[in-house]
Amino acid sequence: MKSLKLICSIFLLISWMNSHSQNGIENLLSSGLEDANRFANAYTKPGSDAVVYGLANGWYNTAKVKSPGGFEISVIAGVSQIGSNKTSFELDQTDYNFLSFESGPRTQQVGTVFGQNSPDIRMTISEGGQDIGSITLPQGLASENIEYLPNIILQGSIGLPLSTELKLRFLPEVETKDVSSQFYGFGLQHEFTDWIPGFKVLPIAISGFVGYNKFDGEYRFSEQTSLISSTNQSITTDINSWHYAMLVSTKLPVINFYGSLGAVSGSADTRLKGEYTIDAGISEVQGTTLVDPLRLDSSVNGLRATIGTKLTLAFFRLNVDYSFQEFNSLNVGINFGI
Repeated sequence: MKSLKLICSIFLLISWMNSHSQNGIENLLSSGLEDANRFANAYTKPGSDAVVYGLANGWYNTAKVKSPGGFEISVIAGVSQIGSNKTSFELDQTDYNFLSFESGPRTQQVGTVFGQNSPDIRMTISEGGQDIGSITLPQGLASENIEYLPNIILQGSIGLPLSTELKLRFLPEVETKDVSSQFYGFGLQHEFTDWIPGFKVLPIAISGFVGYNKFDGEYRFSEQTSLISSTNQSITTDINSWHYAMLVSTKLPVINFYGSLGAVSGSADTRLKGEYTIDAGISEVQGTTLVDPLRLDSSVNGLRATIGTKLTLAFFRLNVDYSFQEFNSLNVGINFGI
């Protein structure tokens, strides 16, 4: 079931990553909010950043905008590469108040949401020289032999007056027993070559683009642990992604080439919600009930370059492009329109 979720669409992918984040992170609350937040932010940040970059994929396949009333429906599928530097982070136990490794040096590489710990890494919760309990650090996607981050996006485009094109992305709200989510986006592309004398006769087009994506999702779970009793547990994610670019492309009858230079910015706000009663933990939290205890914030600002090619056959178009960014991505678009 999890593999099916991963393949189907980007919002289920995010929910699936959240389920990995949940697996073990709630136990960290026994070591106090400061330690739990420090670890959880380092563990989840690569996943949040990857989604922000992934949402910037597939917006365009040419710098030539459509004539007023022209339209195109696109199905865009892509995979983002997970670099080895995103699968682990350095954890120094001296940065934590009540956590220490059960074995090994005080500084070790531990898996992020994209990585894995093989063998398992256990940490001891201790206070005042007394051991309170131990936890196993959560695994990531690599434990399921996943090395790439896929996504599928449905997009519509329509030509407007004044050499402008409107692009829309939308997926209706999804509601299941464990997952609820909603995704939408919009973008504007404006062609400059129509305003430059003499450029209309040249076989190239130049345009500017700005696009915005919004994702809201919630993953609900009910697992209990030996250290914590909890109710109404869930992980919520609120992601915003902006993409700005300058585009250039050829405008030939059948095969064309396009490229862009631009930037990606965005933010992700992930929260662990619910009521968590600490049955065994440090004195600060033991016996208390924490409500909505963790908030994980991540922001992205990075550059992006894309190169691609498009094949046009009447109302059918096929495009392939590759983007160079913090998480490099390969995208394929199937497009229908006039």
